[in-house]
Amino acid sequence: MSGYAPIRDQFLRFGDLRPQGAGEWRGPFPLPPALAEFYAEVGPLGRTVYEHVGPVGVTIPGTALGFAPLAKLWVRQAGYRWDGNSGERLADWPEDWLVIADQHADPLILEMSTGRVLYALHGAGSWDAQLLAPDLRTLAAALAAVGGAHEDAGDDLCDDEGELRPRHRDAAVRAAAAALGGDEAARAFFDRLEW
Repeated sequence: MSGYAPIRDQFLRFGDLRPQGAGEWRGPFPLPPALAEFYAEVGPLGRTVYEHVGPVGVTIPGTALGFAPLAKLWVRQAGYRWDGNSGERLADWPEDWLVIADQHADPLILEMSTGRVLYALHGAGSWDAQLLAPDLRTLAAALAAVGGAHEDAGDDLCDDEGELRPRHRDAAVRAAAAALGGDEAARAFFDRLEW
């Protein structure tokens, strides 16, 4: 294992996992090594709601951020890399970018040449992607920490008005800071994800 074991243990709380090999990738180019490692070792698959749809992926609690099963990742590029209706390639999407997850259609992007993970807002007219994490393992560790803090809070997570209790947000920030390398990086992470 290459350091994903504790992350995988945390992801088990969020949904069904199964190692997924590069043979499940449907893209026209080889699966980037960082992504191959993530799917082989963490394997976010999710549960099957409808048999004809298959597994739906894993959503990190408290973030609305979802990872698709590897077999469905290429089709999730629609609307970013190509027009979802016409199939026409969209000129403003860099060839080097691959959407690895999204939060309400805002993409988390693997910059394949560097391994960095970027985050951008959809519907802004152009893509202004900002650094979210230096690599996919760091992102997964931070998300595991956030999701774990959310799960640990249970029914106490929000107050009577439905607002996230500050102590639980602070716990998530502290947990993410350990993965991201400090409080400042964790605050920037949460600000970008609007959590």
